[in-house]
Amino acid sequence: MHLKAALCEKTSIAFGFPIEEKIGKLKMPFIHVKSLPFEEKIDISNVIRNVAIDFSGNTDIQLCHIHTTWEYYQSGHYAKGDKISEFQPKKNYPIIVELFTPDSCDLKLIGIMLESIANSISKNTGFPQNNIFIRSRVAKSNTVFDDGQIVEW
Repeated sequence: MHLKAALCEKTSIAFGFPIEEKIGKLKMPFIHVKSLPFEEKIDISNVIRNVAIDFSGNTDIQLCHIHTTWEYYQSGHYAKGDKISEFQPKKNYPIIVELFTPDSCDLKLIGIMLESIANSISKNTGFPQNNIFIRSRVAKSNTVFDDGQIVEW
């Protein structure tokens, strides 16, 4: 783990502006993962922790600003075409991820984020990267409410 990420020092410029100016208010990015339950036991708490640590190390975004969640669809509640699966298969039913970032992130950084998430999920679950679907959503300045106020970056 990167010590500066763990300590949340004010030294990064990950979002395109000096961290001292805005990042203290910004509680992003958010990484939301959804999948079917796994047939084999996987420690999801450890997976999401490692995804956040890997993400921080690959993007230079402070660990304390990364939010990671993992939810399960109920068995049988995920169809691809007319086929239903009870458990998360290693192909054909991708693990679905949503990355939510501020619109101040440039496309190069978002690409690094997407690859970091895919690599880390694959590494920590044993599922192939080609069965992970990630979409990126951006939040515009003044369209986020956090810490009791509308956030501007």
